[in-house]
Formats: sequence, structure tokens, C-alpha cells
Amino acid sequence: MEKSDLKPKADVPEEPAKTLVWQERPKPPHDKIAVSETDKPADSTAGAKQTLGASKLYSDAVKVFDSTLNKAGENFAAGTAAVKNAAKELPKQIEHVGAAVTARSKPKTVLAKTEPPVKVAPAKEGIPMQKSPSKPAPEAAKQPAGKTAEMGKAAAQAVPAPKPGKAPAKPVEEKHLSDREVMEHTASIWQYKSIVDDGTEQHSEYHEKRIKAPFAEIIGARVRGKKHKHDGTNCDDYFETALTEDCAISVVCDGAGSRTLSRIGARVCAETAAGFLKNSLTELFKNESGLKAKLSADMSTPEFMEGCGMIAALVRDSAREAFAAQQNELKKLSEDEKYTKALGRPAAISDLSATFLAAVAVPLYVNGARQTLTVSVQIGDGCICTIDSEANAENCLRLIGEADSGKFSGETDFISEKNIVPEVIGGKTRVGRSSADIVMLMTDGVADDYFPAQPMMKRLYLDLCLNGILPMAGELAAGEDPAPIRYRSVSMSQQSVALQYAKQLLTPDDPNAMNALWEKREMLRCHSLEAFRMNIGDSPEERLRVWLDNYNERGSFDDRAITVIRLPKDEKERGL
Repeated sequence: MEKSDLKPKADVPEEPAKTLVWQERPKPPHDKIAVSETDKPADSTAGAKQTLGASKLYSDAVKVFDSTLNKAGENFAAGTAAVKNAAKELPKQIEHVGAAVTARSKPKTVLAKTEPPVKVAPAKEGIPMQKSPSKPAPEAAKQPAGKTAEMGKAAAQAVPAPKPGKAPAKPVEEKHLSDREVMEHTASIWQYKSIVDDGTEQHSEYHEKRIKAPFAEIIGARVRGKKHKHDGTNCDDYFETALTEDCAISVVCDGAGSRTLSRIGARVCAETAAGFLKNSLTELFKNESGLKAKLSADMSTPEFMEGCGMIAALVRDSAREAFAAQQNELKKLSEDEKYTKALGRPAAISDLSATFLAAVAVPLYVNGARQTLTVSVQIGDGCICTIDSEANAENCLRLIGEADSGKFSGETDFISEKNIVPEVIGGKTRVGRSSADIVMLMTDGVADDYFPAQPMMKRLYLDLCLNGILPMAGELAAGEDPAPIRYRSVSMSQQSVALQYAKQLLTPDDPNAMNALWEKREMLRCHSLEAFRMNIGDSPEERLRVWLDNYNERGSFDDRAITVIRLPKDEKERGL
């Protein structure tokens, strides 16, 4: 079908029905024919004959005129009927043409034809064979008969005849890019822009922190996500950590990305909750001398439940204190013209919306063995988990928080007045005791990259070990493939950073690959950055920040924040 045949014809509007009334023109009476004075005949008899003759001529002329009009009317009516019929057939023609266009535009897999050639019955003697009407090509019509025949013969030789019995050709499969190929391509697309100062509180590009005590070490870092770097906006994540003589404290908050001042709400919540817990827990352990004994008792006894209840109450109270601090901060912002100008209106409590994740870890000795009591509260998305670095794959990971979601997909919940009432926040509190020596808290910028949390938090732990952030078991040997991967950083320098990824070591298409890799973790040190004589920082917190800012996962561009509480089991290592 020629392309011109695929063009739909112009719409023909249907003519409204008309009734043509043909009226014969009335003949004027003889006695009313006006005759001028100059036309009056001299003789009355001759004048009468002339009048009758003129009247007859007039009558004949009228009949001819009427007959002509009648024929024109009949032709017009026939034309109108033809237009109506054509209009009725037009939708069918358009539908037929549309089907043809769809058929031609639909992608098809071209296969070799295996149909045998069509046999044409020979013409009977004396009867010429009927040929289907076809319009000759303009070029062929202009050529002589002999030359046209030669062109047809050459065309027939150029087109190979179909071969019966040949197997159909297989359709060509499209090549799909790997995650690594996609990320290498998109790495050059992200741009780095400095934060635009609009007079409101600004957050630094990143923050890292490390605190230590004889029984524990806490490292934490937060970085501005690719999207915020590309847009020149602030990091909305925040964290705060603290240590007392008896426990480790960590609070991580993620400001709502849709709220301009949410970074301030996240900071206020993290700082207030961590400070409250440090002061309250210090006083609690000082006043309750037998508290650790209660926490070390059998978990089914009233003593254990009483001791856990004391700490759980303080963790829940920290969320209430955090929200109260948000309200106090809102009052200050509402009175500041800079914030009213930046928002175009007075600030509201929703402008400070943030998630809230808090955890307290208490090292204990239970029947001579080292254990850890954890109490946590989680409002919103993110992840809180514990890891026992010496346990097997089935028992090493525990999730001690549950991510809240909003009414719609992709939404989350935030700390608010309705979430801190006793009947609600009680359901968001988790208490546990195990041999875990690692407690991790993170915002969704990290948690979503290691989804699902069970079992992928094991991969996160191995990534921290492979990149020199956490100590790694096993003997150090020369680096073995797969080697670390380099991606260009989204920074002012745009230098590439080499990192090692545990997912490179996973067996493809094996549902148990993560557990299998965990069981041989002591043999993985040959794949670490250290084995390849690479280093991304001079301290654990610096290496955590560099890793956090540069690891690549497909579709990951959010702010990132993570804290790691490490409670070593080895007595020699307690002298951190």
C-alpha cells in the first residue's frame, strides 16, 4: 500500500434534508398588461392580434423556463442523495484505513517465508487470461516495451525466490544495559552546585563524628544527596550520638524533602533527643544501682521487665521532647522575617516535618557471656538493626524497628503530636537482648539501597568491612578479583573514588547467595580495599563519610545518614 493511500479522506458533512417547492410563475391577465401610450396600435383589431401573439410567446417562454428549473432540481436532489451515501460510507473507509495504518506501524519480527510459490492455472485455449488491474509505474510507462521487459527481468533476478523448508529466522533480542553500565553513563550527568544562601539556617555539605568509650565506639556520617547537589539545596538528614558510662545513644532524623525547613526540624529533633537521653540515662543508672542486674536477669522475670520499662520510658519520652523542641523552634522562626520571606508566609509546624529513629544500647554480662540490651523507637522510614558479627547467617541479623508508611505509595510518617501519645508510641518501641555487637541506624537514603533489609543489611555490614570502616576478620592477602569499582564523584573535584561492593561477590541467580557469602566472610579480606592497597580516609569516621558520599546504587540520589554503634566482644579491644 502506498503511503498516499493511508491518508484518510476529508470529512464530508451530511447535507440537511431540503424540500424544493417549484411554483409555476403566474401568467398576467390580458386585461392587466400595461401598454404605453407610444405602443398603442392605431388599429384596435391589429392591436388585439399583436397582444394575443405576445401573450403566447410569453407563455411558451415560461414553460421552457419552468422545465429547465425542474430538471435542475432533479439533478440537485440526486447530488444530495449521493453526498449522503458517501457520508454514510466514510466511517467505514476511515476505519479500514486506520486498521491498515496500525498494521503497518506495529513492530513485527521478520521471518523467512516458507510458503511455496502460488501456482497459476493456465489459460484455456481461445480464452485470454484475466489479469488483475494494476497501475504501471510512471518510469515503466515511459520506457519502450523492450526496455521495460529487460527491467522486469533484472528485478526478478535481483529478488531471491523463497526457499521452501527453510527454518524461520530467530528474532534479534535487544541488549539490556547492566546496572554498572547505566551508572557509569549517568555519573557524568549529575552536576555539583553549592548551596544557595537565602538567609535561613544552612547545613554543611557533610558531617562526620566519632566518639568512644572503654565499652563502645560510635561513628556516624551524613552527606548531601546527588539530587540536592544537582539542585544546589541543603541536606535534610541529621544525626546525633552520645555516650554515658553505661550505654551508647544514637538518634537519626530525616527531614521531609517537600518541606523547605525540614532540615531544621531534623536537627532540632536529633540534638534534643540525644541530649535528653544522655542526661536522663546518666541519672537513671546513678540512682538505680541494681539496674544492670535487672537488665541481666532472665527475660521472663518481672525484674527484667521492670528494668527494661525504665529505659523504654525514657526513649519514648525523648520523642516527646523532640517534638516539643520543634514547637519551640517554630515559634522562633515565625517571629523571624527571614523565614517568612523565604516561605512567602509564616512558618508552620509541617515545615519542620522529620522522621525519628532513636536507639539505646547497654552492654551486659549474662551468665559470663557478653550481651547487648537494645531499646529503640522508630517513627517514619529508615532502618534500625543489630548484627552479631560472629553468628551464622540465620541468626546474625535482627530488625528492631518498623518503617512507617503514609496513605499513599512513596509516603512516610513523621514525628507529630498524634505519634507521641502513649498508645501510639508504645507500639513503635522495641526491646531486645542478644549477643549482637553492632547496632546500625540509617535514613531511607541508605536503607532503600539495601532493600529488603532482611537479608541485605548483612551486605551493608560487609560493605563497611570491605571498605575499611569496620574491622574485618581473616588474614590479609594480596587483592583478588573482582577488583574495586571506580565511579566519578559528584563533587567540585569530580575525581573518581574506588570502592568495593559485596554484591560483586554474590553468586548470580542464587536466592541463598547472601547467606552463603556471609558464611565465608572470614575469607573475603582479599577483596577489601586494604588488600588492593587502597585507602579512602585516615580514620573510621572519614572513611565512612567518603564511602557514604560515593557508593553507587542504581536509582539512588537521596541524602544519606548512618550511625554505627560497635560494642566489641574481645576484652583486648575494649581499650578503644
